[in-house]
Amino acid sequence: MIKIRIIRGLYLISSCLLALNLCAQREYGDFYLRKETYEHNLPMLRDQFGGNKTFPAELELECLVALSFYPELKNTSIEFRFGKSNFTMTSKPKFRSILEARQQRQYVITIEKSGSSKNNIEWTELSFNAMVGWIGHELGHIVHYSHKTNSGIALIGVKYALPGYRRKMERFTDQIAIQHDLGYALYEGVDYTMNRSHATTHYKTSQQKYYLQPDEIIDRIHSGQTWSALFRKTKMTPSAPPIKITEMNIPGLSL
Repeated sequence: MIKIRIIRGLYLISSCLLALNLCAQREYGDFYLRKETYEHNLPMLRDQFGGNKTFPAELELECLVALSFYPELKNTSIEFRFGKSNFTMTSKPKFRSILEARQQRQYVITIEKSGSSKNNIEWTELSFNAMVGWIGHELGHIVHYSHKTNSGIALIGVKYALPGYRRKMERFTDQIAIQHDLGYALYEGVDYTMNRSHATTHYKTSQQKYYLQPDEIIDRIHSGQTWSALFRKTKMTPSAPPIKITEMNIPGLSL
């Protein structure tokens, strides 16, 4: 009897999680990024967005789909790799390239290796949609860096230690992802982390302090407000009256 109850309990939990996922997909509609939608386009994605990029085989599709929303990074040298990190993902210029011309700069996005998280949350927990959103956030950082001088990047490294600037920069980067049509993907990852994951209290507190929260992301998406990024000031300013969002634009990709 005990085994039967345990099995029933596990089945109920699985059913609830599946229902939550399906509800999320219905809520996002055409904005929900599904792996099966892109798999048959992998050769085209490689051709259009894989230049000067290296990926772990496990995440090649997620990285390429995220890159398809950032056509301005098409020729930028970016290495996606697994490694040790205090966060699920981090992005930065490669040290040697900081001394080179801005156009020749090389960047690296480090994804925390599965099984090594100190924050009790793994990238393998995230859906395809959420993973693309989080990679999109890191690509937003690279867009920011690409507008900075070498001394400006060095200054970011110093100022990031200040809580006020870190909050300003991360929320600015979240907005960049939203402006690149990855708001719903970003939302799912943040919502999962804050409301359904087993991430540590310290990690969740940090996420709440420095990043846009689920309700803020949804509000910004639904506002239809377009923004101009002032990269030198790490600031967004309204660039036009709000517009109603009716469809998702996937730059450079025809499905």
